[in-house]
Amino acid sequence: MITGVIEGFYGAPWSLADRKACIELLARFDANAYVWAGKSEPRHRDLWRDDFLPEELDGFAELARHRDGVRLIVGLTPGSDAVASEVVRKLRPAIASGAHGIALLFDDLPVLDAAERHRSLANEIEQTFACPVWLTPTHYAGLTGSPYLDELLNGLSSSVEVMWTGEHVVSDRIDADHARARTSACHGRAPLLWDNTPVNDALMSEALHLGPYSGRDPELRDVVSGVLVNPMMFARASMPTVASAMEWCRGGDAMVAWGSTIDELGWRRLAEATAFPDDPHWPGARPTREWWEEVAAADAVDIDEACLPWVNAVREGARLAVAALDLIERHDPDPQL
Repeated sequence: MITGVIEGFYGAPWSLADRKACIELLARFDANAYVWAGKSEPRHRDLWRDDFLPEELDGFAELARHRDGVRLIVGLTPGSDAVASEVVRKLRPAIASGAHGIALLFDDLPVLDAAERHRSLANEIEQTFACPVWLTPTHYAGLTGSPYLDELLNGLSSSVEVMWTGEHVVSDRIDADHARARTSACHGRAPLLWDNTPVNDALMSEALHLGPYSGRDPELRDVVSGVLVNPMMFARASMPTVASAMEWCRGGDAMVAWGSTIDELGWRRLAEATAFPDDPHWPGARPTREWWEEVAAADAVDIDEACLPWVNAVREGARLAVAALDLIERHDPDPQL
């Protein structure tokens, strides 16, 4: 089973150090793949024809050998007019640098009649490099088929993995029956799940997702070819969810893995204070005074600097709550809260 992380979000890409730290975490949980595919990496998408920079190729080499068992998959989004020869030319240095496979990502593209070209490119890349090829189709979510999927799959190499995000682009719940429906729509080919969690790009940018991996049917592990989680652009803040997800992938307790990771980082109160009511780590509608005081004093050491606005807002909100409790107790020493 493929398990790991796909850095596929919109927003500032991770640093090389962040990527290496992620690979170290993946190795701890027996995961086996890291996919370089940040939407804002210029030579991944917008400037896909441009050669990778020497420092990018050096980075690929470092990532590819960083931890045994964790493969580096390099992603590319070729334009709608791409031909195989230029895609091969672009990717050859990445393979030479040590990349173990290629991901062709055709998600969020405006062209819906390009299935034949997508199929041809995937087959050509696999034949040329004799390496794993994973493909994100333009029709990457949902439970039903389409003319695009039919055309894409008709003649696509059986070893090419086809990715899928669930019933929706961001799916609160993914059941085994959802994956079975997608498998049927894809002519019997089980999907490789691109799981958009804990990502917080686009309309989710006001949320900080620090919670455990949840909402996934345990039977899902038996009906997909793998699970890749898409993190936030905040690399360190993504790690509790990544750890939880990778533990789930190997059949363990996602909540326990999350708890040990979040406590090791010292972020439990921050995670609880930024949770939503349906989240498994939600502290309840009426936390205790002690809880509010701990949140007000929370110090999220080592969290990404870009997360500090959330940290500061949580602390300030908790201070206001404590002040409100003080006011209530002065007027009613035994409030029934």
